[in-house]
Amino acid sequence: MTHEYDVVIAGAGPAGSAAAAVLAGRGLSVALLDRRDFPRNKLCGGLLTWKTRQILERVFGPGVLDGVADHASDRYEIFHWDRLLAAGRSPEPFVLVKRRVLDLRLLELARARGAAFFPGRTVAECRPERGELATAGGEVFRGRYVIGADGAGSVVRKCLGADREAWRKGLAGALEVFLPREAVPGAVDHPRLYAGCVDKGYGWVFPNSDGVVVGLCGLLRSGSDFPQLLRKFLDFLQISDAVRPRPHGHPLPYGNHLKTPYGGRALLAGDAGGFVEPLLGEGIFYALTTGRYAAEAVLEALDHGGEPGPAYARRIRRVLVPEFRAADTLRWTLFALLRGVGPGLMGGAVRLFSGPLVQAVHGLRSYRFLLPKTWD
Repeated sequence: MTHEYDVVIAGAGPAGSAAAAVLAGRGLSVALLDRRDFPRNKLCGGLLTWKTRQILERVFGPGVLDGVADHASDRYEIFHWDRLLAAGRSPEPFVLVKRRVLDLRLLELARARGAAFFPGRTVAECRPERGELATAGGEVFRGRYVIGADGAGSVVRKCLGADREAWRKGLAGALEVFLPREAVPGAVDHPRLYAGCVDKGYGWVFPNSDGVVVGLCGLLRSGSDFPQLLRKFLDFLQISDAVRPRPHGHPLPYGNHLKTPYGGRALLAGDAGGFVEPLLGEGIFYALTTGRYAAEAVLEALDHGGEPGPAYARRIRRVLVPEFRAADTLRWTLFALLRGVGPGLMGGAVRLFSGPLVQAVHGLRSYRFLLPKTWD
């Protein structure tokens, strides 16, 4: 069975739903495929920065987070194990959400604009020159263009022939557990980050309305035993063995964005293209942004001719890549400080620049020299 649409999208997470909302909002026929039905659980700390909330409203409209925002706090703390490195208040609140709730809302809004959703479709192959996605069940979805928003293990990316070795070098592993609030000693009402619990990475403790999300991530090439590191982190947090659920893991692009995120009639967005900020691993904003960029590149090509891929890549290079590079430089600088001079001097550097750094996390400043930032 072959289905014909203007655009077919693999993956109905934030990147795919953002692209679908933009395209369907302009009257195009859009097929949105996902191997899961929604709502579905998604491993993620669920922290939304100011810039993320701005693009959510730009793409999906005001009120998109009504009933979705789960917890908010303008406080933060950064530790090296039990040593406090920095603490303060943010100029904008950090908003915490559950991804199963947020992703369902975004999908519903894309469908309300006319996008057709096909759950239970595992993409087995992409034929970029023909604009086709073939599913494991034997269906073919054909479009004038394809957008691959199918995550870090993207089938679309693999079919475009991306360098797999370069991809693996920048891949991180992430493990996470969700705990009832009473399982974590002490009040947890604001985000906490922990350095030192994993090499070339960090741990986190994030609150929400009915529990606490605890996790860690770090580059896989460090050779670390992540399950053991998570157990050690939970021991440090004094989490009883009796309440620890089985951890869940997933790969995370952590500094390996693709320079050419397109091929044939296919474009890559979100984690599929490696579009994750390499300092803290923030991905939701960049998923939404690249989903929007991919959709707008397709619209431009359909309206005025030409191919969307080169224009899409140029926009990413102009707006996003400078942030990735600066965040990556800062990441390796902090790792070097921690390894070379210890948490004391590293903490001094973090405290000295904590105000501008927090603004950079929110997108109010650029990671490049911490200058004021204006997004497009």
